[in-house]
Amino acid sequence: MNKELITRREAVALAAAMVPAASGQRQFGSMLWDYIREYTRLLDERRARRLASLESEDDFLALRDTVRGALKEMWGPFPERTPLNAKHVGTVEFGDHIVERLVYESRPSFHVTANLYRPPAPDEGLPAVIFPCGHGEGGKTAETYRRFATLMARNGFAVLIWDPLGQGERLQFPGPEQGTSEFRQGTGEHRILGDRCYLAGENLMQYRVWDATRALDYLEVRPEIDTARIGIAGQSGGGMAALQFACFDDRIQAAFISCAVASFRTKTEALLIADPEQVLFGTLREGIDHPELLAAFAPKPLAIGAALRDYVPIDGARRTHGELQAVYRKLGRPGNLHWAETDAGHGMNLELREAAASFFCRELADCDEISRELDEALPAASELLCTASGQVSGSMQSRNVEDFYQRKADLIAPRFEMPSGASEFEVYRSVLASRIREVTRVGAFKSEFGVDVPTRFLDAGVYAKGAVFLVAEQGKDHPLVRRYCIDAVVAANHSLYGVDVRGWGATAPSLPSVDVSFDWDDFLAYRSLELGRPLFGQRLKDLLATAPTMTKRHEWMVVGIGIGGLLAAHAAALDSRIAGVISIQAPLSYRAMLDDPHSSHPVSCFLPGVTGAYEIEDVYAAAAPRPLLIINPEDARGAAMASDAAKDMVGRAFEIYEVLEAADSIRVESGLGRAEIRTVIEEWLRSVAS
Repeated sequence: MNKELITRREAVALAAAMVPAASGQRQFGSMLWDYIREYTRLLDERRARRLASLESEDDFLALRDTVRGALKEMWGPFPERTPLNAKHVGTVEFGDHIVERLVYESRPSFHVTANLYRPPAPDEGLPAVIFPCGHGEGGKTAETYRRFATLMARNGFAVLIWDPLGQGERLQFPGPEQGTSEFRQGTGEHRILGDRCYLAGENLMQYRVWDATRALDYLEVRPEIDTARIGIAGQSGGGMAALQFACFDDRIQAAFISCAVASFRTKTEALLIADPEQVLFGTLREGIDHPELLAAFAPKPLAIGAALRDYVPIDGARRTHGELQAVYRKLGRPGNLHWAETDAGHGMNLELREAAASFFCRELADCDEISRELDEALPAASELLCTASGQVSGSMQSRNVEDFYQRKADLIAPRFEMPSGASEFEVYRSVLASRIREVTRVGAFKSEFGVDVPTRFLDAGVYAKGAVFLVAEQGKDHPLVRRYCIDAVVAANHSLYGVDVRGWGATAPSLPSVDVSFDWDDFLAYRSLELGRPLFGQRLKDLLATAPTMTKRHEWMVVGIGIGGLLAAHAAALDSRIAGVISIQAPLSYRAMLDDPHSSHPVSCFLPGVTGAYEIEDVYAAAAPRPLLIINPEDARGAAMASDAAKDMVGRAFEIYEVLEAADSIRVESGLGRAEIRTVIEEWLRSVAS
């Protein structure tokens, strides 16, 4: 039998509903979903009222400044502009249009593979459109995108389309076979990279919009391009990039956004999980949603493309369009806002492509008639590739997004001076507590309306040696948690308070009537990021708010399992009434999670910006000189770590315990089986209570 207390696979399979609720007892399966949805509704209504209250041109200029400032914060800082080192690697002639194959560097040695569609003999003053791709297979060579770019070239436009990172010729984790990825093209790679960008205090969209910025820079050096007539078009994920970027760069004069516009609220209610680059930390807290992003672009020409049978909710698109109609009317340009609707599913179909062409021709070329799309076979996508190997990693040894966020993590890594004594340690602990509050957004240690924290109390009687609160990813009622942890606590003559913080144990999301393909914990973690309240911080609030209300004791121990161990340590760093911590099977390093794309820990513990604020070893150190027992610690992939390696990883904690002359109060025990865990917990509790 596996010697671990419980594996993550077992937790996922068993934790949802281990103990049926008694007759009449509240069911908690929808609690966290209801809470997030209601919180989102309230913020959305406040946002809508603010937007509706704006009246003057100055009001909307101020909104634009606010949105741009918030985007800078949410994306993370841009790099400096460096030479594009653009190379023309070939031209493909198709009779009535030409496609140039290009490679340039949006960042040093970060290569962008692009195609420039244009008329065969362009005159000076050519209008242009930049076209960030969605998640179409093959990136820039996806059929829909090629057809749109071809249509625009036939109508006298230049169209610059490039492979997004993680797609086409820019796979960041190329697999053994050409065109394959370790994690799946597009959404798979974006998820891996985007989650780790959060840890470094940035968003993956920063890389996408910087690619768009450099695309505009490239067009500016092309003599045939009229830089006063540049638009942006985007479909799906590319539409989300256009949605966020259009208002940010003054060089963009018109925008067509297809199958992307709705609102964060309606997409949440439609159960769209979204890629991390579409999930901006704190956007709803700042009062910025799709209507504000597009209102900040007003009154420039804007067209919204929507599909009736799209999974992007058309009701949300219509509502946003309605809010924007009021904006354009107030700015005196109601005719600059356009709507294109097609009775189809998700995708930039012929109807939407021709609507986009008509829009750009009218707004950027002063032409009311367009050349329609021809029903013809397209040349092979392979003719449009820009690298010999099919990947920039192979042909150009291009850098990876990992290189950049790891470099940033190096630069922002916290550097604490080692305390030399108790007084300096108190300063260190105070600084750390402030940083934890800022990163987790834990707020006041008070319970929240709409959130119940189910508990289990096992009373050791008047002669109990202490009180122990237990918090576990798997839930207080999981059989293994009860048998190997709860029983050990009771055997050590301590009263036990099992606590299921929101989303764990009895409150784990369970909506049988809703069929979803994602993990609910991931979905609600992303929605919490949009609210500006990390789910980890919400759970930390639950623990800190619940414990003082359940016991009359002045202090208590906390036992945490899995991410619960990390939660317990954070709680101890914030509340001096916690007299000791047992952390079981918890990760030991945020930086290790950032560095390892195969990290298995849930995104709900990926705190935005944490690698610039503190490390897990600091959280453990803050427990000093209180007793701390770390059992079976895990690496980034959830594998058990040897004791010596674990001690090295949390070395600062051991050093601080030694400085405070409490070296015997911190222990790491690795490789323990379930029965051994029970014995160690019982003996440890007896020893610290004696």
